[in-house]
Parts: sequence; C-alpha cells; structure tokens
Amino acid sequence: MADTAARTRLRLAVLDVDGTLKQAESPYSYLHERLGLAHLAAEHRDLALAGRISYGEWLSRDVALWQGQPVSRLVTLLAANPSLPGAVELVAALKRAGILIALVSAGFTLNTDPVASELQADYILANELGVVDGVLDGTAINRVPEGGKGAFVRELMARHGITAAEVLAAGDTRGDLELFECAGVRLAVNPKSAELRALASVVFEPDLLGAAEWLTHQGYLAADGGWAQGG
Repeated sequence: MADTAARTRLRLAVLDVDGTLKQAESPYSYLHERLGLAHLAAEHRDLALAGRISYGEWLSRDVALWQGQPVSRLVTLLAANPSLPGAVELVAALKRAGILIALVSAGFTLNTDPVASELQADYILANELGVVDGVLDGTAINRVPEGGKGAFVRELMARHGITAAEVLAAGDTRGDLELFECAGVRLAVNPKSAELRALASVVFEPDLLGAAEWLTHQGYLAADGGWAQGG
C-alpha cells in the first residue's frame, strides 16, 4: 500500500462528463447522429476547428439544428447513452469520503442534470438550451465559454478555501487541461490529447474500472471508504 501519511487529503473532485463519465464523447454529436443531422453539423464543426468561427458561434449554429425538437424526445435519447464502466463506483467512493463533487461540461443541462442527480453532485456547470413550452427554440446560453471550466474550479476553490493539492480532476480532451491546471491529482480517461495524457497522474483506458481502487492504493482514499489520513 502507498504511504497514506504522505498524501494530502482530497476535498474537491471536478469531473468532466462526456467521454469521462458518459460513454459518448460529445452530446452534440450523439444527438445529431440520432436525429439524422450529422451531415449538417459537420460543416459547423469544420469551421470551428479551422478557427473560422468562434466557439460561441459554433454553439449557436449547432443547437439551432434542434429547433422544434420536443425536450422529452431528447431526454429519452440521451438516457440511452450509458455511463462509462466504473464511473458510478468512482463517484460513490469519493462521496463516501466526504469529497465535494463538481461536474463541469461544455455540453448542456438536459444531458448533465440527470447525471448530477444520479451521482448526487454538489455543483454542476453546463450550457443551457432554450426551451419554450417543452420544445427547443434553437437557442443556447453559453455558460461554459473557452476558459470557463478553469474559472468554475477556481471559484469553488476560493469559496471553500481549497488548494490545488486538495483537488482531483478527471477529463478526456484538450478542453480539460484547464481542470488539470487546478488539480494535484489528475485522471485522464481515454485521453484524446497527448498533452492531457502527459500531465496525468494516471491514465485509465478503456474505462474507469479500478479507479477507486487506485485512489485507495495511492492513499487518497481509506480502505474503509472514508478519509485517508493525509497531511
């Protein structure tokens, strides 16, 4: 076992959602494919990747494709996207240890709210889709702009007096580098970014099975599920 006395007590876990806790890497692509809109969305994605439109403009164009869709239909489709194996167990172990759970996603609340409810998250940040009378109106509120994930974590750290050494972060893409910058323990999950992989404390592929055990072995969680007695 690791020397638990050398470990700093974790107080906050900040977790990306899509591709980290949920299997689909993007809720946007996931819905586009199931609604038969992937060919239209591809144009917006290519423009954004080429730097010809901003992230905010991409978001506006992408969600406009869903105008007129009933919220109930999208909720049903999103519910069919399973959790990554081991994700629920990992968050449950963190919750048992009294660690605050914050979910942050460049996705949207229709997708993240059910996840937050299931995992009993303490905080959540995601974009919001405009809804009128139970139907999407094709607009979005961009609550997670570029750099928004890091700002969210830093605000939580300041609110609770938490240092970076007391933060665990988990993510899968380059967009989660700003989470890693705020964290002493960094979990890369099927990383799509070489830089994210290089900065990780540990890499989990193809799922999160064994993540709770790894944290226990490293001394960040006690074997009984409670706090490890760190410094």
